Amino acid sequence: MSKILISGYYGFNNAGDEALLAAILASLYAIEPEADITVISGNPSETTTKHRVKSLFRFDAGKILSALGRADLLISGGGSLLQDVTSKRSLAYYLSIIALAKLRGKKVMLFAQGIGPIRSGFMRFLTRVICRQADVITVRDRESAEELVRLGLQREKIEVTADSVLTLEPASREAGAAILQKAGLVLTEPIIGVSVRSWPENRRCLQQLALGLARISRRYDAQVVVLPLQYPMDVEASRAVRNFIPPLAQKVVLLEEAYPTEVFLSLIGNFDLLLGMRLHALIFAAVMDVPLLAISYDPKVDSFVKAIGSEPVGTIEDLLAENVAAAAGALWGKEPVVQHGRIAEMRTLALTNAAKAFALLHEED
Repeated sequence: MSKILISGYYGFNNAGDEALLAAILASLYAIEPEADITVISGNPSETTTKHRVKSLFRFDAGKILSALGRADLLISGGGSLLQDVTSKRSLAYYLSIIALAKLRGKKVMLFAQGIGPIRSGFMRFLTRVICRQADVITVRDRESAEELVRLGLQREKIEVTADSVLTLEPASREAGAAILQKAGLVLTEPIIGVSVRSWPENRRCLQQLALGLARISRRYDAQVVVLPLQYPMDVEASRAVRNFIPPLAQKVVLLEEAYPTEVFLSLIGNFDLLLGMRLHALIFAAVMDVPLLAISYDPKVDSFVKAIGSEPVGTIEDLLAENVAAAAGALWGKEPVVQHGRIAEMRTLALTNAAKAFALLHEED
């Protein structure tokens, strides 16, 4: 029985990271149903309840060292763990877990990681030194691979796969439909979904987005649903969008609850269009085959929409309402054929991550 320890940004009510964990676990259990897996989490009891997996607190050094001692493999798993834009301390934390695993003589895999931006010279040095010790490195996009090469890692050691969330199966739309109906929406009429996040100096962006949403709603007689993906972190920005939207004939709803991954997928599956800042809101739409428009605040968003044959409708610095409305008009009522084909290709790549993890486990030392 393989013993695996997973490190990541889990237990913080971030829908994207919780979906990553769900996808990673499902892909590992699909290969080895009896695998003994433990997850490092900010909220171990919640992680255990939600994902039915053993979990330990991310700052309990004694338990982490003990778990590393028992483990055959550390997976540093998914998301944008290795970046210092949001926090240098966060980057140092995830690097320290990798370093501890190697000091204990354990195998380490960077599992479909998103790398960078890393701006601090010292943190770039530390990332280079520690990531060179990883046994297997897969990244979710070419830009992450290039960042590792710029850091000084050998290109041949890095494999580009895809975000693990793309391995999730589409969810039934029923649970989402029930929530939307309870909120007063009419399912036979068009629904636009929007997912935003807080970001420094993004008031102008949110205002332009709201005006663009109003134009789309009036043109297509569409209802608007504002859906925070990280609770409660995204609620303030979500409320701002709702409040910036001028009076409309159709309903505008803000859903202020934390939902499990399958419910987020189900909700988004009921939308006719998704406008999103958060990467995993966009990926949820792609999994559910819903047309999407991206607002870029981070290179990872650009990388994803480029991979599916599109480009962002704007950035937080330059978004304009008329561009949002025009881009929505170009997509409205059309099947996302190119998006669908690219996502199928990326899903196949994403499924290889778990296979690589077990191949590493079964390698002779």
